[in-house]
Amino acid sequence: MLDFLDPFSKPLVTPQELVTKVTLGGLNKGSLKVSERILMVFLEADLKRLARVTAAKPQVSWRPYRKVYTCEDFTLVLSPIGASNAVAVAEEMMAFGGRVFVSFGYCGTLREGVRPGEVLLPEEAIREEGTSYHYLPAEKVPRASLRLLKIFEDCLKKEGFNFHIGRVWTTDAIYRETESKVRSFAASGCLGVDMETSALLSWGEAKGIEVASILLVSDSLVGDKWEPAFKNPLFLLRRKKLLSILPKWMAFL
Repeated sequence: MLDFLDPFSKPLVTPQELVTKVTLGGLNKGSLKVSERILMVFLEADLKRLARVTAAKPQVSWRPYRKVYTCEDFTLVLSPIGASNAVAVAEEMMAFGGRVFVSFGYCGTLREGVRPGEVLLPEEAIREEGTSYHYLPAEKVPRASLRLLKIFEDCLKKEGFNFHIGRVWTTDAIYRETESKVRSFAASGCLGVDMETSALLSWGEAKGIEVASILLVSDSLVGDKWEPAFKNPLFLLRRKKLLSILPKWMAFL
């Protein structure tokens, strides 16, 4: 594998410089400040629901570049799907005050015992995306913040969610989740597959920032076939409940 890691050379493009050039807040950098607690989501529908249940106010200074909302206890931000996008957004949030990061997204299950509508808390991730290799050595297995995991474990128990803690596989290539790969990663202990977690955890370890992901199982790759559950009533109910109580959990961080 090529070595993409270059930890000692100064980057020519920084989050501070780019953001101030492409946002309305560029003329007043103070207006770009965000909370220490960051909640990142990847779907516009999730952003809108969270903004509604928290009565969040749009942080217009970040327009038109990013969709950022100010909530009582945290900053809410939308990231496009994928590892490189998620880490770029995380870098920008960190540059303007973010210190504790939680991402809420979706994953496919690789195991029969992990079902759609259940929650997966990744404690570590297998890196089959490109972004993480710019932040950690290739042999490093990135791990989530143990403190954040414990908080979310306690919260999920209290709310009666079925959940699993374990390893996930993160890929850049949604259409290359092949039969052999699914079987291989499942055999290695992976519970699910997503497109952001390993990169975010790697970035967090490299920067000394607490990061954790909460994944709702949205589909299944078990048995050499894909079974989506996006319209499954149980999945939709769990998604709605998670999005309604996640803001309360952010206050504990």
